[in-house]
Amino acid sequence: MQDIDTTSTQSLIDRYYEEEKAQRELEQTLASFTMRVDANDLAMLNMIARRFRKTREEVAQEVLSNALIDLFARVEAGERKLMARDADDAARSVANEIAEENGLPGIDFKPGYWANNDRQITKIERKKAKLAEQAEKEEPIAMNDDANDDTMEAETQQAPVEMENEVVESSAGNDSDAEEVVSEDNQEAAQPVSVFG
Repeated sequence: MQDIDTTSTQSLIDRYYEEEKAQRELEQTLASFTMRVDANDLAMLNMIARRFRKTREEVAQEVLSNALIDLFARVEAGERKLMARDADDAARSVANEIAEENGLPGIDFKPGYWANNDRQITKIERKKAKLAEQAEKEEPIAMNDDANDDTMEAETQQAPVEMENEVVESSAGNDSDAEEVVSEDNQEAAQPVSVFG
């Protein structure tokens, strides 16, 4: 008999086994949580789950996880640090309880989850504060630049008027040579033309 190597199609089965095992292990690290929701919320949860081919439990789990981070981010910085410390301490005992419920010797537990979130949130808050401070510093400069631009624009608009006035004054102040050029017959036609007319 000839030895047959595993084809790429057959390797899919190996991958499916690995994914199934990982899913089973993940499910064993999760605690069950019962919640009562409004009919409108449940209907939308079902629609989103159906649209993306997920179970509503999967969608609800991800939504709750993200919502908790959003809520946590809204807490004042000093209180948030204390809450992160307490939540990280409590998480270890909760993980041990979940392991016991599911008959596992232990759960792969990553300590400091909420402390890491607190650091990330603090970093983002500092960056936003710094950008706001820079914007405040640049605002008066921009306002001064706008005022200078407005002044320059006003001066530019006044300059043609002043130049037109000079043209009218200089044509009115010509010497008698210009008067001799105009014949007596064309005196009526030679009336000065208004620049503003």
